[in-house]
Amino acid sequence: MHTFKSMTGAVAFIAVSVAMPALATEYNANHFFAERHSLVRGPYVEFAKKVEEATGGEIAFRVFSGGSLVPASASLQGVRDGVAQVTYHAGTYTPAELPIENLIGNMAFYNTDPFVMAMASTEFSMTNKAALEEWKRNGVVFGGGYSTSEYYMICNQPIQTLEDVKGKRMRMAGGAWSRFAEFVGAVPVSIPSSEMYTGLDTGSLDCAVTPGDSIDSFSLGDVINSMNTLAIGNYYAGFLWGYNEAFWKGLSTEQRAVLFDQMAYFMAKGRVEFSADVDKAIDTAVANGMKVYEPDQALVDALAEFVASDEAALIASAKERGVTDPEAILTVFKAIVDRWDALLEGVDRTDVDALAELARTEIYGKIDPATYGVD
Repeated sequence: MHTFKSMTGAVAFIAVSVAMPALATEYNANHFFAERHSLVRGPYVEFAKKVEEATGGEIAFRVFSGGSLVPASASLQGVRDGVAQVTYHAGTYTPAELPIENLIGNMAFYNTDPFVMAMASTEFSMTNKAALEEWKRNGVVFGGGYSTSEYYMICNQPIQTLEDVKGKRMRMAGGAWSRFAEFVGAVPVSIPSSEMYTGLDTGSLDCAVTPGDSIDSFSLGDVINSMNTLAIGNYYAGFLWGYNEAFWKGLSTEQRAVLFDQMAYFMAKGRVEFSADVDKAIDTAVANGMKVYEPDQALVDALAEFVASDEAALIASAKERGVTDPEAILTVFKAIVDRWDALLEGVDRTDVDALAELARTEIYGKIDPATYGVD
C-alpha cells in the first residue's frame, strides 16, 4: 500500500511511483483555492466522498486545498509527476506547455455565459485531436472543465468611467485580460488570486479583475469599497480535474466510468453554486456599504472595440508558441460554444440534475471510458 505525502513550500518535484487502484486506500487530490470555494466544496470535497462510495473504497482521494500540497504555478507539473493524482489547474500559469488551451481560454469574450463555457470547454478539451495531443504531451488526462462567473472590476476606490480606469493598477488573469487593461490605459498586474487581498490592502493594486464571489471567498470585502459591472470575460482555461496519466491508466473501465459520472454531476453543481456564491457575496458587500457602478458608454465601447480587434493578437501569440493553424482551432471551438448556447437555451440554471444530465448525454456519454486517456 502506498500513500502519497504532502509536499509544501517551494516544491522540488521528483518522480514517484503510482500505486495500482486495487491496492490503494488513498490518493492525493489538489486544489489551490480554499476549501470554502465553490470549485472545491463540491467538485473536490463532495466528489471525493461520492467516488469512494461508488468504488467501494477502491478510489479514495485525500483533498488538499489552499495550495497546501502543490502551489498554483506548479499544479500541472505536480499532477504530471504524481505528487497529486488529480488536480485543478489554471492554464494561465503554463502558456508554453498549454498553448492550445490558452488559445481557447483567451476567447473569453466570445460568450460570457459561464454555463455555456464550462460545457463547451470540456467538450472541446475531451474531443479535439490537437487538444488531446497537448494533454498527452504533458502527461495529463483531461477529466473535465469549468468556467468562472463573469469578471468584474472590484476596487478600493470608485471606478465608473473610461477616464477612471486610466493608470489604475489592475490584477488581471494574463493574456486577453492584460491586453484589455493596456488597451484602456490601465496597468495590468499578473499575480495569483491568493495575493489579491494583500495587493488591495497595501495599495499596490487599485482593482482586482475577478468574479464577484471573490469578495467573500478571498475576503476582498475587507479591503474594497466599489465594483464596476462591466463584464470582462470569464475564465475557463486549464481543467477542473486533470489526472496523472499512470494513475488513470491503472484504473479499470468501471472505475473510469464512475469518475465520468461524478465529474458530470459536480461540474454542474460547482457551476450552480459558483453563481449563487457570486450573488450572495455581492448582496452582502452592498449591505456593508460597497458601491456598485455601471460602466459609462465610453468604457462599454472600449471593451467592444477591444474584443473586435483582439482575435488577431491571440492567433499571433498561438503561432509564436508553435500552434499549427490556430484559426481552424478557433473555428471548431466557436462551433462547440454555439452548440452549447443552443443546448442550454431555456434550461434552468439552478437545476443541477438537468445540467448534469446534459453533460452526461452530450459529453461523457459519447466517450468510451475503456479507451479514453489510455490509447
